[in-house]
Amino acid sequence: MQTILKKKAKETIDELSEDKVKVAIDFLNYLKEKEDAEATLEILSSNELMEQIRAAEEAIKADKIDEFVEWNKVKRNV
Repeated sequence: MQTILKKKAKETIDELSEDKVKVAIDFLNYLKEKEDAEATLEILSSNELMEQIRAAEEAIKADKIDEFVEWNKVKRNV
């Protein structure tokens, strides 16, 4: 499902020259990397999430895979 903003952005890109499209792609990639970095920082700054990650890593090292829930049982549409 496309939002109105994404549709407008695609229409605008279609109107740009090839050189400007390259610049737009570079900028969009920058924004994506920034968003990814912000998400990583959010995880790293959460004591609760970091403790869960450490516990999972220890369980893997101890071969306690049966403690994990299968992804298809917990995933949701996001």
